[in-house]
Amino acid sequence: MEVKDKLIFRVAATLGLFAMIIGTMGAHGIKFQDEHYHKLFDTGLLYLFIHIPVLMLLGVLGMRKEALLLTTGVCGFSLPLIVKGITTNGAGILVPVAGMLMISAWVWIIISAGNNKIKESE
Repeated sequence: MEVKDKLIFRVAATLGLFAMIIGTMGAHGIKFQDEHYHKLFDTGLLYLFIHIPVLMLLGVLGMRKEALLLTTGVCGFSLPLIVKGITTNGAGILVPVAGMLMISAWVWIIISAGNNKIKESE
């Protein structure tokens, strides 16, 4: 397997490392104020974990612009939820705006695939 965009692949792997560390802390060390904040934390972590393999695939395919938009959306969506789950502060308008960025990235990926940006195997 050839990775066409090593930077994007490494960013995805770094997010994976971060997600594992934070997830472990959430499972074993963080005392959540109540179940609502624990659910916010888990939601942020879930969306982060779901998008890491997608980001890695975008790195393999060399789809940097799509990956950058998706990374921005995922970080802007997931990280404030994780922080709010731990500290009970923050999130605000960033989460829905970042969610729209993630949706935009997915649409862009669909369009890019339709425009033969992703080369089919011969």
